[in-house]
Amino acid sequence: MTSFSRTTNMCIEFLHQKLTRHVTPLLIIALSILLPQMASAGAWTLEKGHVWSKITVMSQATDQHYDASGNAVDMPADARYQSQQVYFDIRYGVTDQIDLGLQIPYLSNKFVDKDESNDVATPPPALETESGLGDIRGFAKINLVNSADLVGTLKLGFKAPMGDYREVPEALSITGGQWDFDVVEQQGRSFYPVAVYATLDVGYRCRGEYKDSDPNPDRSYTPGDEIVFNAEAGYSPIDKLLVALKYEGIAGAEYDALSNPGQPETLSQSVSYLAPTVLVGLHPNLSLEASARMTVSGNRYFAGPTYAVGLSFTGDLIEKSVRQGTP
Repeated sequence: MTSFSRTTNMCIEFLHQKLTRHVTPLLIIALSILLPQMASAGAWTLEKGHVWSKITVMSQATDQHYDASGNAVDMPADARYQSQQVYFDIRYGVTDQIDLGLQIPYLSNKFVDKDESNDVATPPPALETESGLGDIRGFAKINLVNSADLVGTLKLGFKAPMGDYREVPEALSITGGQWDFDVVEQQGRSFYPVAVYATLDVGYRCRGEYKDSDPNPDRSYTPGDEIVFNAEAGYSPIDKLLVALKYEGIAGAEYDALSNPGQPETLSQSVSYLAPTVLVGLHPNLSLEASARMTVSGNRYFAGPTYAVGLSFTGDLIEKSVRQGTP
């Protein structure tokens, strides 16, 4: 691999998810054993035979949400929303220009009383918390432009529901209950020999009808399609250290929801985040990442920061295993 490729890979890696400060030393040790470092992300694709994987833990606790007018307001009934999330991501370089990837999440969402940290009396106890396997995402990245300093890639993705969407209270549902399909254009630029990079992703998400195991003609909910975007810039001041700033979000189209007989509502959802990120290389194949994902604006979304910590590994382990097993 050339020095340019190494610098570019080091500058681009951290474009994925994040984790929480509540990671225990035992988990850190376990991840250090299971995983080891940095790979390219955004528009950059892996080398053929290389694997990139990451475990991310994210944590959010907030008592505010954005209302339909975009104002950050307190949640009703002195409620506080808590969400703990663990994501496992893996990506494989089929060729130098094509990657295949998968994301598997585990989610736990809960409402508590913000003053006494007791479970909220309403909604009913059976609805206060929900946890389990979330919707699985898969994607293919196809590199179309790869010049000395500019990369362009087409990303095609899907989200498969792992269960039924819970309408009340909808904030606790760990699944969207419907399929999504994404088409994203990704552009990346390296400013080598200066250790600086920039990326821009813009895409369209087509959202399907939600699945309901107990359909009710008096209720309906099918989310509007979304524009997804991500802009990021990063700098590596010294070897094995990367700092970056990421601006990302979604802008949803309007859709009609029916929660009461004969009373349809026209709704939309949007949110944007600013995420300062630090990435430290622990080993040639292992990196540690920390970020604070702060909401900038929104509409019918939770407000407040989400803290994240992640460990990622990259390497040609599959190729090595094949070579070592070949006489």
